[in-house]
Amino acid sequence: MDKRNIFDRISKESMDMILPCFKPYWKNYSAGETILTYDSSAPKRVEVLESGSAKLQILNEDGDIFLIERINEGDVFGEPFALPLNSFAYMVTADTDCRVLFLDYEHIVKPCMNLCEHHSQIISNLFIMAAQKSQGLSLHISFLHQNSIRQKVLAYLNYASSISPKTSDGYFTIPMSLVDLSEYLNVDRSAMMREIKAMKSDGLIDGNRREFRLIESV
Repeated sequence: MDKRNIFDRISKESMDMILPCFKPYWKNYSAGETILTYDSSAPKRVEVLESGSAKLQILNEDGDIFLIERINEGDVFGEPFALPLNSFAYMVTADTDCRVLFLDYEHIVKPCMNLCEHHSQIISNLFIMAAQKSQGLSLHISFLHQNSIRQKVLAYLNYASSISPKTSDGYFTIPMSLVDLSEYLNVDRSAMMREIKAMKSDGLIDGNRREFRLIESV
C-alpha cells in the first residue's frame, strides 16, 4: 500500500475552500523543541508536519523513553493515533526546524450536513493512514520480539533492504541514524555497534554508518 497523505486526491483550490472548516492554525518549532505531548485520551486535534522532520517517542511510568517512529513531511500525528495504553505518554520532538499544521479533530470526523466529496476523501485518507500506522507498529513489535541484538539488527536490515533503493553493488541507506536505530530496537547503542562490527567480521553484512549491504540473507 502506497503511503497516504491526508490531503491526497484533493486539489489546492478545493483545499483552500474546505480548510477553514477544520479551524486550522500553524506553528513553527526549532530543532530539539518539543512539539507536543499527549496520552491515549479523547483526541482533540490532528497535526500535520508541513515541513522538517520530527520523531515520536513513548515514555513509560518508569521514565524510559523509546522511539516509536520518524515523522516526515506530510505525515500526521497526535491523539487519534495513540495506542490505548495506560501510564504511557507520547512526545513529538522536532529533529529539524519544523512547521506544523493543527486541525480540529471533531470537525474532520463529524462534518456538517453539507458533506462534500473532498471532505469524504480526507476522512478516507485518515482511515488509510491509521491502518498504515498500525502496520508500522506491528512491524516494530516484530523487531522488538527478536531474541538477540544480532537478530533485531538483521531483521531490521532485511526489512530496510526490501523497501530501499539499492546501488549497483547492493548497498542501501537506512532511514535513521544508528543512534536512533538503537533506540528504535530498544538496545544499548554501544552493544549494538559491537554487534554490527561482529556481523561484518562474520560476513553477514558490510557497510558504514547508514549504508549497508546484506551479504547473507536470513
